Amino acid sequence: GTITVAGAETYSAWAIREASGISEGDSLLTFSKAKAGAKIQAELPYVDDIRIGIKLPDTVIIYIEELEVSYAMESNMGDWWLINSSGRVVEQITANEANNHTQVLGVRLEDPQVGNNAVAADEVPQETLASGEPVPLSVTGAQRLNAALQILQALEANDIVGDAASVDVTSLEDVTLWYGSRYEVLLGEAENMEYKIACMNDAILELSEYQSGILDVSFTHWQNEVGYTPFG
Repeated sequence: GTITVAGAETYSAWAIREASGISEGDSLLTFSKAKAGAKIQAELPYVDDIRIGIKLPDTVIIYIEELEVSYAMESNMGDWWLINSSGRVVEQITANEANNHTQVLGVRLEDPQVGNNAVAADEVPQETLASGEPVPLSVTGAQRLNAALQILQALEANDIVGDAASVDVTSLEDVTLWYGSRYEVLLGEAENMEYKIACMNDAILELSEYQSGILDVSFTHWQNEVGYTPFG
């Protein structure tokens, strides 16, 4: 039999098929649509609605409706907002709701407006020069936000939407990401993010469910290797 997927944008058809637990050889008469639908929803948090149809003799069609994927970010006023990976402000949320989303840390939104593009606040320099002038900013808020959006887009491209607890762009030489509470991931400099996130994903798939620790995908210490150091 064949399995076709319609309506999926955030997730690839492959991810939907994998999550459904249906395999190509299964008999169409014995598999449970309800069970397959429940498995997809349990595994892929941004799937909103699922309909599974059968086209005889041997095709299963999975129709997916997705929620808009969004990420939590604080404003310079200290409240929380959702943005999408292209940088549009989606809505204001509570600090509690922010815990259910991947959080972008190390940069804040300046005066967010729903529907508009996110603007990052610049950090106020703490130090002043001898002349009394503030020390010029080496990294702007816009650069940090841009780095964060590249990582969010890379997470989406690798089908790991919703798996990262936080992305921290406080230092653009030393970007870090938490993958759930299992892995602290060192991404190093804010470049080649799509490649680094893909390498991170491959490494996590190779590790066992019960492993946790620090994954180094900065490629500074090991040229083309991912370093893994268990916690504890």
